[in-house]
Amino acid sequence: MAYEESGRSAQSRHPVDERKIEMGRNAGMVKSGFKIVLTVIVSIVMVAGVVLSYTQDLEASRDLEEALQIRTDMQSDILDMRSQIAGKTSNKIIQEYAENILGMRTIDPSQVEYVQIQTDDVVNIPEAEQNIFARMKAWFDNFVEYLRG
Repeated sequence: MAYEESGRSAQSRHPVDERKIEMGRNAGMVKSGFKIVLTVIVSIVMVAGVVLSYTQDLEASRDLEEALQIRTDMQSDILDMRSQIAGKTSNKIIQEYAENILGMRTIDPSQVEYVQIQTDDVVNIPEAEQNIFARMKAWFDNFVEYLRG
């Protein structure tokens, strides 16, 4: 009987050991499968990040090109407007406007009259009348100035 028990235990140990070995293999395969899936997910996220970065860079470059084109168009418009203003403010156009619209005429040398004014080069400004307090202050200021020398 002891032999049978030891035989049974030997048989019973053997299938348990095989199950443990199979479970260990399966656990190792699950761990390695999990690592592979995790690596693939991290790789996809990294590639998506790089693609997103390039997309944003491309959009920023496109926005910059559009802004530079708008700036160039505006500078061209400014030059056009300046030339229009220069054309409208030329002496000939102003003279035509004055003659045709305002009815003005150019002056002839015979219409010029020179006037000479004979006056002195000195202008006399009469002093305003001062009240009694202003006169007393002026007298006091003159007295202090006299004392100082």
